[in-house]
Amino acid sequence: MSAKAKLQALYTQSLTCQNCELGATRKNLVFGEGKADAEIFLLGEAPGAKEDETGRPFVGRAGELLTEMLTQAGINRQDVYITGSCKCRPPKNRNPYKKELTACRSILQQQLAIIKPQVVVCMGLVAIQNLLDKKARLVDVHGHWFDGPGYKLYPTYHPAAVLRGTVRADVMIEDFRRVVEMVNTLKRVER
Repeated sequence: MSAKAKLQALYTQSLTCQNCELGATRKNLVFGEGKADAEIFLLGEAPGAKEDETGRPFVGRAGELLTEMLTQAGINRQDVYITGSCKCRPPKNRNPYKKELTACRSILQQQLAIIKPQVVVCMGLVAIQNLLDKKARLVDVHGHWFDGPGYKLYPTYHPAAVLRGTVRADVMIEDFRRVVEMVNTLKRVER
């Protein structure tokens, strides 16, 4: 079975997920989208209102900004895979609770196993603590590379931080450029 078919099967299976209370309140499951064999896997936090409406990740203001920053870094959004740590919108856009992240972890791990990315970019503290270290502080891990199971992990800010004005866009664009450099380095090593 192809990676695309495996992702589709996982999506279909996930549509009925009721592993936490968010399954009952969502409008749409926000499973993720992008290339089934993407080299770059972008992991966000949880869907917002626009994402819940459409069932697509990063389609609100933060998503528009993300697409723009990726383009400036030389990355086509269609070439990456984008998803959230949590697949359903928490009420009032609050951060997902630990039990909600735990409920979604199996889906995320299966997505990673199917896609087999070279680099996973954790955008925001929720994503970083979900994949890297539950006690990680963004200030300590930002800009550093970590080894994940079969991929390199790079923690960065969430695009919403740029919208809030707490991080400059050029910082994230430079982070995405570093991701491209790492992918190219890993390709050279594989040859």
